[in-house]
Amino acid sequence: MFTQPENSQIKIYMLGRFALEYDGKIVLEDEGKIHKVWTLLGYLIANHNRKLGAQELTELLCSDDRSSDPSKAVKNLVYRLRCVLSDSALPIENYVIQTGGIYSWNNNIACSIDTEEFIEAYNKARKVAYDPDKSIEFYLQAISIYKGKFLPHAAYDEWAVNATTYYHRLFTDSVICLYKLLAKKEAYDLMLPVCEKAIDIDSYDEDVYNIYINCLTKLGKHKEALSAYEAITNRLYDELGVNPSKELRSLYRDIIKTLKSVETDLIAIKEDLNEGGHAECSYFCEYQIFKDIYRFIARRVNRTGESIFIMLCTLTDNKDELPSKEYLSEAMENLKYSIGRSLRKCDLFSRYSHSQFVVMLPDTSYENGCMVGKRIETAYKKNKVSKVVVMHFKLQPLDPKSF
Repeated sequence: MFTQPENSQIKIYMLGRFALEYDGKIVLEDEGKIHKVWTLLGYLIANHNRKLGAQELTELLCSDDRSSDPSKAVKNLVYRLRCVLSDSALPIENYVIQTGGIYSWNNNIACSIDTEEFIEAYNKARKVAYDPDKSIEFYLQAISIYKGKFLPHAAYDEWAVNATTYYHRLFTDSVICLYKLLAKKEAYDLMLPVCEKAIDIDSYDEDVYNIYINCLTKLGKHKEALSAYEAITNRLYDELGVNPSKELRSLYRDIIKTLKSVETDLIAIKEDLNEGGHAECSYFCEYQIFKDIYRFIARRVNRTGESIFIMLCTLTDNKDELPSKEYLSEAMENLKYSIGRSLRKCDLFSRYSHSQFVVMLPDTSYENGCMVGKRIETAYKKNKVSKVVVMHFKLQPLDPKSF
């Protein structure tokens, strides 16, 4: 059995990167250049407790190969892998064992694998649930080991998908369980770097954002909480085309309420209510706030009978379908700017969906509303994207009947 000096161990990283470290230095790292050789190495290490038949490796490595002799192609890849390993600064050893048509990683070579260390820490955290401090310690250890997706260059390969999902689920569960334990201690500050790491790894995880925003709010960092909310909602809109969850929208309302602390000085309250400076365009707000204002004004319209119209501005491609992500984000930014500059300062608008803005036009007629829509359309068409992404608008009177 090969043994390294105590301070010269082989460490294998498969979470967030694929690299081999020896004597404190990275000696091999997958940069996605020799994909099949690295796929073979990753598969051997991930399955180091199994013996792999030639047929299994053929299906893994040669499914798209037109070679008349797939088993020979596997042998060639094994040979190339051995060359890569021997040319590195790793100790000279027989890392890949071959017996007939059976291949395996040499388990007699002592090494540590981060996936196994991660699972070990996670399992320990769950086993000592009766001791919160110990459990916190092991969850923190597991979270520190997890650096990202399993084998990033192979994360979407069929054989790696299940492992990628499995490890990420354990990571997310570690974050959630750690939060529950720290919340009981009101140690919210300890969760912030954990959440920031989790968001860096998966910037679409609403559960993590919920925890992050909650922690910021509990620590009195309300403006940071609001910024975090805006970051996730914009990302969901722009890149996934979905609306934030009810939980996130509820958090937003709580943040807004909390930001308004008890104030007895009316002058200070008026200063807080003012926008500051001179407003240069119409008022843009989050959709939840738009709904609240709509409902308030609808109640007033019930009594006064004033004329208020709602406009929906929608972007489509030339076939009246949802535009591709390639163009939509830029087009929505242009449309937001065009709306803001085309409306009166007393008008109100909000983002309604992935490709739509909703506008409120107080004290206006249907004819004037159509003129506003045409004005927005003209301003929007000045942008380069307008030939690919087209704007449409619809106009309806505010209906106070249900209020």
